Amino acid sequence: MAEYPKCVRCGFRYVTDKARENFVMEGMQGEALLCLHCLGELTRKVMNKYGYLVHPDAADALDKHHKSIPRSTLDGCRPCMQKRGGR
Repeated sequence: MAEYPKCVRCGFRYVTDKARENFVMEGMQGEALLCLHCLGELTRKVMNKYGYLVHPDAADALDKHHKSIPRSTLDGCRPCMQKRGGR
């Protein structure tokens, strides 16, 4: 396992490869010594499910898209219970 340095800002999280990648993508200068959480706080961005920093509006749009399954569709589903011998 690779040795990861601790974040210089918070002091307890580690600077991973994903944090370094986001550091470069944000166009920051110098050596990447910030963890992803601290980097997100500085840039006012949030992590998406892939570990990249995005604007909060973009993350909300993605979350809404994934949560768009109507609840009534799930409530009325019975084929799997019929296959198992239920109801």
